[in-house]
Amino acid sequence: MKTFAPTMLILAAGLSLAACNKSPADAQADAVRSTTEAEAANIENKADVVENQGEAVGGPTENQAEATADAMRDNADAVRDSGENKADAIEDGKIGATTTTDTGTTTTMPAQK
Repeated sequence: MKTFAPTMLILAAGLSLAACNKSPADAQADAVRSTTEAEAANIENKADVVENQGEAVGGPTENQAEATADAMRDNADAVRDSGENKADAIEDGKIGATTTTDTGTTTTMPAQK
């Protein structure tokens, strides 16, 4: 029983390490998701600013600002959807991608059929 706990710790550490070793395609898909999520969040923040400015002015300007902010939020949703579709295509090997980091550049090509 004394060897059970250390064995379980080694097993858990090994599983954690294996989870960190993603394929280049999975890492690139994650990067696409992160980038598009950040872009969508930025668009939504700008929509909030537009809406708040319209509320401060009031009247017809408020209505126009609300419509503009709604359109911006729809655009943010489209950015998210597009990023998810691209990430899925990268993972499925349908399209290639290039990811550049501080340590290098990785390119994956579409799967050959």
